Amino acid sequence: MNIPDNNTTGVYSNITVSGRSGNAPSNAQVAVNIVHTYIGDLIVDLVAPDGSTYNLHNRTGSGTDNINQTYTVNLSSEALNGTWRLRARDRAGSDTGYINSWSITF
Repeated sequence: MNIPDNNTTGVYSNITVSGRSGNAPSNAQVAVNIVHTYIGDLIVDLVAPDGSTYNLHNRTGSGTDNINQTYTVNLSSEALNGTWRLRARDRAGSDTGYINSWSITF
């Protein structure tokens, strides 16, 4: 999924969870693989089914290429079921990239 260059809205990639009960754990693992030529341009958030936002990456790393990292996130206040979204925003011009893959492990 291509990330629009220098764009405030960004792009969303969704994972739908169903058939589970209760809330997510306090140590959920969010694995992110984004190919991009300047990760300092990027803001990456996990958006819970209720719309709560959890920042994973906020314009750090300067000119480093690619995000290939697993983040531990406390999601214990969030119901497991619903559509989980990864939002990636490119907040500067010239460099481009795409969401290669992502996953969430409860």
